[in-house]
Amino acid sequence: MNDPSDTESEMHREVEWLKPSDRVIVAELAEYGGWMKPSSLALNISYTRRHIARRCQVLAEHGVIERHEETAGYRITEFGVAFLNDEISAEDLSNELGNGS
Repeated sequence: MNDPSDTESEMHREVEWLKPSDRVIVAELAEYGGWMKPSSLALNISYTRRHIARRCQVLAEHGVIERHEETAGYRITEFGVAFLNDEISAEDLSNELGNGS
């Protein structure tokens, strides 16, 4: 898996809803491998819980991560893994092909 801190993806410039922090958030979820709450993510990365919670909602809407049914916990999807591995294009993200996975 690519380390998002090594070379920051420029994909956020091509995809309207994507922010630079999204790759860091998704990478942390991938590293953990299970359900995480925004407050737990905030302990490990340099963004506030509030920012992470907002971005997780957006990422879940686009199928990059999924939200737990009963609590505000999130985990990475297969589409999210493909995003981190640069296996999908900006066009794929713009078209939300991962939505609903």
